[in-house]
Amino acid sequence: MKKTVKVLIAAVFAVGFGSLANAQSASISANATVISQLVVTNNANLNFGTVVVGQTKSIDAYETIAVSTGPTLGSANRGRFVVRAQQGSNVQLTFVLPADLRTAGGAILPISFDFDDQVAAVEDNDSGYTTFYPTDAYQITGFGDSPVNVWIGGKVDATTGVTAGTYTGTITLSATYN
Repeated sequence: MKKTVKVLIAAVFAVGFGSLANAQSASISANATVISQLVVTNNANLNFGTVVVGQTKSIDAYETIAVSTGPTLGSANRGRFVVRAQQGSNVQLTFVLPADLRTAGGAILPISFDFDDQVAAVEDNDSGYTTFYPTDAYQITGFGDSPVNVWIGGKVDATTGVTAGTYTGTITLSATYN
């Protein structure tokens, strides 16, 4: 009986080790493509210059200035951002836009970004200008080999209940890979 048990245990071990000899395996590779980080810089503030109470004043992405009535006073300039991304990538641009500009005391000057003329433009040195409304997202497909300038204009309305003062607000441009 002892001899039978020993033979049986030896057979179990032999079969068990035999199964290990027939084991299978496979390998996969681990890969990653690293692209450059998106960089957005502000290069010029959107500046309407001097606006007279009772006037609307606009500046578009091409720096065309218009007033509703009276003189065009002071210098004005469009805002400018520069975006750098991986060549060939797809990048979506979106703005966070203020509804108004405010004085330190809280007085309000309405601002808009949806008037009749296009008020934003992307200047890609590879393909020229493309205009769009900054209230909508803008898609760059196949980012070029040079940085992209993003110009923005807007319109302020000093016609209703606006008092003299210095008004400010913040415009933010976000760029995301997609």
